[in-house]
Amino acid sequence: MSATASAALTPLTLVGKARLVAEILGAYVIVRWRMRGPDIRVVVAQLRGDLTGERRTDFPLTRRLARAVVRTLRLLPTDNRCLARSLVLDRLLARRSLASVVVIAAHSGPDFEAHAWVEHDGVPVLPPETDGYQRLVEI
Repeated sequence: MSATASAALTPLTLVGKARLVAEILGAYVIVRWRMRGPDIRVVVAQLRGDLTGERRTDFPLTRRLARAVVRTLRLLPTDNRCLARSLVLDRLLARRSLASVVVIAAHSGPDFEAHAWVEHDGVPVLPPETDGYQRLVEI
């Protein structure tokens, strides 16, 4: 599907929504398991799998998937903090050969805080609470 073809995404059927929720939950289980690893770069590589082809750009589909991840994980009694959400979304995007970068950032004042989000073609696609954060890692 090209960027123009998906610009007018058709609404998902109930079955389509159920499949997407199941995919998100499955990805979440894998993410939580992999997050026990010592190196975030290795974790992201494992979650993305074997990406041999070119990764494409499709903003409408990427935003749809981001909204679905946020809506699904916030309703569940799970760890839906920014890193888990970002890794789940990144996995879904990788499965569809969609371009993405996981950004991990921090700011120090008045208290130290870290934040993670996913960018698609340089644009944050998860709720962008990026103000005041300095990028530490882009994966």
